Amino acid sequence: MHNQVPENRTIFRAMTILQALKEDGSSRGSRLTEIAQRCELEKSTTHRLLAALVSEGLAEKDPDTERYRLGLRLLELGMAALNRLDLRDEAQLELRKLAERAEETVHLGVARGGHGVCLEKVESPHTFQMRSRVGERMPLHSTGVGKAILAFLPEDELEAVLAGGLEQRTPGTIVTPEDLRNELQRIRLRGYSTDMEENELGVRCVGAPVFDHRLQVVGGISISGPIFRFSEQRMAELAVFATGAANEISRRLGCTTSPYAVRK
Repeated sequence: MHNQVPENRTIFRAMTILQALKEDGSSRGSRLTEIAQRCELEKSTTHRLLAALVSEGLAEKDPDTERYRLGLRLLELGMAALNRLDLRDEAQLELRKLAERAEETVHLGVARGGHGVCLEKVESPHTFQMRSRVGERMPLHSTGVGKAILAFLPEDELEAVLAGGLEQRTPGTIVTPEDLRNELQRIRLRGYSTDMEENELGVRCVGAPVFDHRLQVVGGISISGPIFRFSEQRMAELAVFATGAANEISRRLGCTTSPYAVRK
């Protein structure tokens, strides 16, 4: 953008105008006077900044109605930013913060070929260590990360997992499609999953899904630990931590609205 005065306040005012155009719900766009009023700017200042935004394709002006709206250049810039996002990179900071807050082991996983794959792991400070490792495959139906992902997968992908069979890992593993579907519905309603010794005896966990800018589930995170530290009350507290971290990772991936209504 070719601004006459390269000051921070100029950038701030331009961003205020773009935000006002974003919040305009009409397809017609907004008039100059309306934009100036919303942004609490002088009409001459608003006109100058809009002219600069239009020249760079960040805003568009209809020559017939003289109304302004967001420009297609913003879509180009936005897609470029989204395409560079990487789930593991964007999750790193939140995973470390979550592990410190929960004082338990934290995992990040994705679904691949009907299984889950552990992308990242942050160990707890306790002597008891989880046996999982980065790169390890894990079942989707019996783990906190896996069930958090399954609950929001498209129906055809869920059907493919069910068709592959549900291995009984422990006496508590869900092994029938009907029971698993019921469990996934509960997860969608409350926003988080649990693993009550379903994958490994003596281990419980709480999981939450991660979404991208298309509101599609792209992974999940979990907090895991030994059953003697994971009472039901403690798991409810950890669920708040897990969903908060998952929401922040989703936000960093471009998910700006609540995704939980997608599959309820």
